[in-house]
Amino acid sequence: MEKSPTFADRYQSVLVPIIFEPWARELIRRADPKAGEDILDLACGTGVVTRQVAKLAPRFGSLTGADHSAEMLEVARTVAIQAGLDATWVECDAAELPFEDDCFDLAFCQQALQFFPDRPAALRELQRVLKPGGRVAFCVQRELDVNPMLRAQAAALDAHVGEEAGAAVRAICSLPDADDLRILFEDAGFQNVEVNSVTLTLCHPDAKAFAEGAMGGMHTGDKLSGVSDRGVERAVKAFLAGLGGYLDGPALRFPHVSNVVTAST
Repeated sequence: MEKSPTFADRYQSVLVPIIFEPWARELIRRADPKAGEDILDLACGTGVVTRQVAKLAPRFGSLTGADHSAEMLEVARTVAIQAGLDATWVECDAAELPFEDDCFDLAFCQQALQFFPDRPAALRELQRVLKPGGRVAFCVQRELDVNPMLRAQAAALDAHVGEEAGAAVRAICSLPDADDLRILFEDAGFQNVEVNSVTLTLCHPDAKAFAEGAMGGMHTGDKLSGVSDRGVERAVKAFLAGLGGYLDGPALRFPHVSNVVTAST
């Protein structure tokens, strides 16, 4: 009997190509990894940043993905093996990294800092494991008001599933303030902290397919487990209706806005 797709499977198949691959490329462009560098993909999920880095021409010293979710790491390992990628995958808490001091040149983290239970401790740990002169590149979602896709999804879930499901989307946008981010990094000992609002225009050729997949592929997935098929269908229709002018026939084209943080040790 074929295994049902997990949350991590849906995340990888639906969200990674449309949202997380473009952001991974943007972070890599800004960080400009160099040959020989040891690179950490913190809160790596299914490993999209690591895979995008591995496509570059330089031969890196090492590639390491770290995440607290065994389910996400299982998908990361599987996809890496299929791609012939040599990387290390480590299950751990961001606030207790199992690495020696001064062992990475560069660390990436996309759309995860807002979910860390202890953000200051996680950033102090990251500062510890980076070499002197090491660099970081983070992206952190901005508020719902400037992210129409997430705003439409939260409203649809509030109305047709419940406020707990809508809150799972709003949590994605729970650390929107640039000054708060700057203070977090500076207090953890980082230098040359820059925070810039960046907008990527993201596209999917089939808005309905994306809406259906996103409902189970974001942090809302487990909130839909007790909802009837008709209830999920109503939520998807409301999601699409809320997207309004971002629909182009069957396709979806929408702005996705995050703060990008770069800093050094």
